[in-house]
Amino acid sequence: MKSIFPAILAGIAAFIIYLILSAGSALPNDGILLWSSAELIIGLILSIITGLICRKIWVGKSYRMANPLRWLLLIVYIIPFLIELIIANLTVAWKVITGRNIRPGIVKLTPGMKTDAGALLLSASITYQPGTASVDVDEESRELYVHCLDIGSDPAAVRQPGNIFSRIDLVKWIRRITE
Repeated sequence: MKSIFPAILAGIAAFIIYLILSAGSALPNDGILLWSSAELIIGLILSIITGLICRKIWVGKSYRMANPLRWLLLIVYIIPFLIELIIANLTVAWKVITGRNIRPGIVKLTPGMKTDAGALLLSASITYQPGTASVDVDEESRELYVHCLDIGSDPAAVRQPGNIFSRIDLVKWIRRITE
């Protein structure tokens, strides 16, 4: 019974996100406000499935992500993330064009995240950046193994969280949102 409430909260959050992303799908004769009826049914089914699957990651034991302030921080997080994304795109384009500083490999990143949601958001943020991909996560220590386009001069070094992004320390933002 105690796992029902987190699943309901995660399902509601997933449904709200789905509604935002699918707004404007209404057909002229078959629509409820901005959404078609088929779109609403599919969104409801997917939200129920997402709520059941993500109840532990999304909400956790203390219902951190149910706090509206954390949602606001998550929305504001998009701005520094987009800045980092633009910088990463330009950097990768420059490296591909010039052919310099391309030393691909897998590095170990120790972000020190305390929650699964933090590790999830960080690994997703890393994977969205061009030239990087989160390969594996150690579930106990929440250390990430990241494939990078350029691992630097010391491939055996364990990377600190501040060194994975170029200008803005997104790890601090993620900690502020999820912990």
